[in-house]
Amino acid sequence: MNTEPVSCISCVYMDKRPESTMQGGLLYCQKKRLVIRPKTSCEVYIKATAKNVESMKAALYGKINPNDVE
Repeated sequence: MNTEPVSCISCVYMDKRPESTMQGGLLYCQKKRLVIRPKTSCEVYIKATAKNVESMKAALYGKINPNDVE
């Protein structure tokens, strides 16, 4: 069982785009597709480590083969 504290701020699904106009402590969860207040427990929480962020980007955009880049 994961004993790490959950924080929406450190979740891979939190929308971090600067053009987001969320105010009043509200965040957008990309997984739930909802505007939420930060929570301390969540069933979809995944810590935003470098590996997890890369995996999410690869799932969304696909992988780039270094040999195909000009």
